[in-house]
Amino acid sequence: MPNKLKDNLKQLVGICGIYCGTCPMYLAPRYHDLEFIDKKSKEYGLPAEEIRCDGCLSDQLFPPCRVCRHGFRQCAREKNVTWCFQCQDFPCSRLQSFLDIHVVDGISHHAELIEELQYMKEQGIEDWLERQDREGRCPKCGRVPYWFDRKCTNCQTLIPRKWI
Repeated sequence: MPNKLKDNLKQLVGICGIYCGTCPMYLAPRYHDLEFIDKKSKEYGLPAEEIRCDGCLSDQLFPPCRVCRHGFRQCAREKNVTWCFQCQDFPCSRLQSFLDIHVVDGISHHAELIEELQYMKEQGIEDWLERQDREGRCPKCGRVPYWFDRKCTNCQTLIPRKWI
């Protein structure tokens, strides 16, 4: 894999261990999901063009992620790290309290972040990204569904998910 591509993919690795490659703010503009974009535009009171993100470490962040009300961006700057697993305090109480937040339709987006970060620390970012891409796709058609989808919107195949 060329280095430029690797660097672009690393933008999809959230500071806190979230994989941005299944985030609807990342995928919706790429899928031209205008219904989702319009809904989120109204929900957040933002223009439609701001309902997009290129990943946590990119220059184009969804505004709520840029603010990072959970403090991961600020903490990483203060600790001079890129990802939480690089911090000497990993796993910290901030990360622990983040695990139970963001459950949609019975699917927890954060429940396994400490394990994911530990995997990155031990196996490397590139290996983790390859695994996320492979495991994040529809098993039938290969489309990447939004992280909370129970069915692929392309082929209607049930998506295997970990439930809380």
